Order: sequence, then structure tokens, then C-alpha cells
Amino acid sequence: MQILRPALLFLALIALPGCSYLFGEEGQFRERAMDYKKAQSHPPLAVPEGMESRPLQQRYPIPAIGEGDFYRPQDSDSVPRPQSLRDVNEAAGLELREDAGRVWLVVERPRGELWPQLREFAATVAAVDQADPGQGVIETSWMAPRQAPDEKGFWYSVGQLFSFSQGEQRDRFRFTVEAVPQAGPDTNLVRINHVRVATPTPAQVDWPAQPDSPGLVAAVYDELMLFLEDGGRKVGSSVLSQDLRVLPKYTMTRDGNGYPILVINQDFNRAWLAVGQALADAELEVTDLDRSLGIYYLEQTATVEDEERQLQLRLVTSESGIQVSVQVDDDTLAPQEQSARVLNRLRASLE
Repeated sequence: MQILRPALLFLALIALPGCSYLFGEEGQFRERAMDYKKAQSHPPLAVPEGMESRPLQQRYPIPAIGEGDFYRPQDSDSVPRPQSLRDVNEAAGLELREDAGRVWLVVERPRGELWPQLREFAATVAAVDQADPGQGVIETSWMAPRQAPDEKGFWYSVGQLFSFSQGEQRDRFRFTVEAVPQAGPDTNLVRINHVRVATPTPAQVDWPAQPDSPGLVAAVYDELMLFLEDGGRKVGSSVLSQDLRVLPKYTMTRDGNGYPILVINQDFNRAWLAVGQALADAELEVTDLDRSLGIYYLEQTATVEDEERQLQLRLVTSESGIQVSVQVDDDTLAPQEQSARVLNRLRASLE
């Protein structure tokens, strides 16, 4: 032990100069953070006689931003956040985006194909009052107020009870299409605006910066996406080319075997959404759904050949409209009395 202590002291004395050798001002691993202060300026290169110099140019210059509607951040803290993607269908070229309360639909589709589809969709919402393809603007006529899905319920009824607006109210929608060439030759932005006013309606519409009913507009965006996913409604179809205003929307009838059928005089997209809402209003519980097959699976069951099977509410496109039937499988209709009860409750909710 007495020999170990002097040995350790000797090693420590030797190590002290070593630290200076490694990390001192002249050491191998010295601090170099402030070396830039020792840098010296040198005179520019002299061009030899008989030769001339050319100014340096950027090999990859950044083009100047024009006077368009561009966002110019003031500093790194004001760089905008990425836009929120609410819904997307890559196969159909559709993206529903949202940013700072604004919503718009990006459509990868030629303008000549998109415009007639959008006009046809606007006609399913209400009669078209103005359509200017040059400006890309479609406006509907005034209509009775539509109700957003989130407006229904007890508190909405209370709000309606204590509202003191003068006269009746009317709704109007505006669809605008804007090409985005920098995003692609066939990229278009579709925006939907909505205004609600008390009667009498004004001659000049003062469109708000934000829709008067964002919930209602969100529902219209969803319907528009469904419409465009199917390529839009085809002009010339025997049912859709009729004047829908003179036909009843919902008709109860029977097939050749006497089974009840509910016929809806709307396109499939609107019929599908309307039936889904009516099922909820009629308190007919839906356990599952498959839009591609046009089926709502109901909680109720039917006895077929001594076997309990789940009821299916099936929507099928036909020459007479959208036919709604109650089935237990692809080949078997539900009992007539049970079908009639379900469809009558559904029709009452639809109306």
C-alpha cells in the first residue's frame, strides 16, 4: 500500500502535461470555434493583360415571385402549416382539403369533363340560376333552407323556438371552379359557398367570406365527392332526363310477386344518403353497411326456413328510379308484412 500511493502520484504528475498536449491552446484537439476571427482578406485576383473577366452568374437561378395570390412568410416562424387532408380518392383523382377553416376540393380531371358534371350536380341540389363556364361559376336559385346533419336534435329545436328572424329564410349555393396550372394541366379547385337570408331575397347576393352553414356545406362536399367518384350522372338516362319536379320523390309499390318496394326518385348518391339519415330518424338500427353493394344491414331479423337471418335494406338502380327492398340474402326477400312495416317507417322518415 505504501508503494502504491507514490506510484499513483507519479502517474498523475505525468498526466498533467499530457492534458495540455492534447487539449491546450496548441494541443491536438484544441477548441477551433473562434478560428474564423484569424481569417485574413486577400486582394482579388488580377486578370493578366490581354484578358477580360466576366461577372459570375447563378447556374440555377430562383425565379422571382409574381404579383399573384402567393403567401410570403415574414420569417421562419410564420411558415404556414401543411394543409389538412379531410378525404381522398386517388383512383378518382379527388382530394378534399381544409386549412384555416376553408375547405376546397381538388379534382384531377379535364375542365371540359368536370364542368358538365359539376353543373349536373348543382341541378340535383336545386334549380340552376346562373352558369358561366368562362368564369367557372354556378349559382343555384333560392330554395327552402336545407338542414345540416349536425343541426338536428333537441338543442337545434330549442334554438329554432327562440329565434326571432323576420319572415321565412332562403338558401342559395355557389360553386366555383379554378384551374391550377402549376399543379398540373388538368388540376382544378372546386369551392362551395352558401348564404342564408330572410325573405324577401335580395336582388344582389352578398356572398360571405365563409359559408353561413359550414356543416351544410360539408355535407354537400361529401355528396359531390360521391357524385364525382361515379363519374357524374349520365345525361340521357330515361329516369334522370325526366322533369323530377312533377314526380313524387318517394312511392310505395309492389313487385310482380306482391312484395312491397319503395321507389325513390333521386340519383343513387342522394338516395343512399337520404336512406341512411331516415334509418337513424326512424330508429332502425344499422349494424353495418356496404355502399358498393347498396346494402344497409339492419339489427332486425326474419325467420326463413326455421332459421333467423339478418335483414338487409337493398338499394338498386332501375328504370323507374332507386328501388329499396327488404331482403334476407341476395336471392330471398323478407316476409311481406315485415317488409311493409320497415319500408313504411322508412318512408315516413324520408317525408
